[in-house]
Amino acid sequence: MRADLQNLKTDLDSLVTHAVDLTDAELSDAYEKLAGKLHNAKDSARALADKASTQLHHGVEVTTEYVKERPRQSLALAVGIGALIGILLARR
Repeated sequence: MRADLQNLKTDLDSLVTHAVDLTDAELSDAYEKLAGKLHNAKDSARALADKASTQLHHGVEVTTEYVKERPRQSLALAVGIGALIGILLARR
């Protein structure tokens, strides 16, 4: 994804730099090429967002199941983490 965006930026910078020297046909070809790369970048971003969403939902399901199976341990863990965060923030 990052490489796609970097390539898109490089191509766009090159087009802006050389636009005055290009013919209408060359500008049209460059536009089509950039539009295709932008579409690919959008598809990559959408796929990455879908994957992140799936992983987030899985994490929520696993956590929910753990809390349902072990409510006392979950509460003790939450209290412990809260106390640790409180101690760390009090040091500042």
